Amino acid sequence: MYYALVYYPRIQDREFHQFRNRYEPFADLIAEHVPFIFPLPGTFGREKLEFHIEAVLSSWNPFRVRFSRLELSWDHWLMLTTEEGDEDANKLHDHLYTGQLEPFLCEDLPFRPHIGLGLFSKEQYDFEHPEAKLELDEEKYNTARKEFEELEFDFWCTIDQLMLVEVNESFTKSRDLRSFDL
Repeated sequence: MYYALVYYPRIQDREFHQFRNRYEPFADLIAEHVPFIFPLPGTFGREKLEFHIEAVLSSWNPFRVRFSRLELSWDHWLMLTTEEGDEDANKLHDHLYTGQLEPFLCEDLPFRPHIGLGLFSKEQYDFEHPEAKLELDEEKYNTARKEFEELEFDFWCTIDQLMLVEVNESFTKSRDLRSFDL
């Protein structure tokens, strides 16, 4: 099993959800979210992780973020990224990856606050080997990007609560475990 820490942005836009269901292969695994701690092995220990999260969040207050930019990641995920508020989101991410979580920080990939919209690789994505080189499906990507741009999606939210999520070994099921207020 794996643990992750996410923010659920509570997006009420029907067209957004239809788009994500069409292009995001893991839409049924977990609702739209902003990841703050990427999947950690369950061997880290839930109790230890919860203690760390509580300690870090004790010095944080809610903050506002605006999502309106599209970006294609190095591994071909179309992401809705921040237009404003990314400084606080980046600081929170970095603060979470201190202490016992520091060895899990992926320093070669800078954190970018985002909501995943879809995957545009020709191959199957492998969570156990996210560094694997994949080939971009340019036609599908260009079609989807144009489609999303036509939605003119611009979303403000207040990051005020994070959710600890458990994901099974095969990345086919997840469940919310505990919420943490900022």
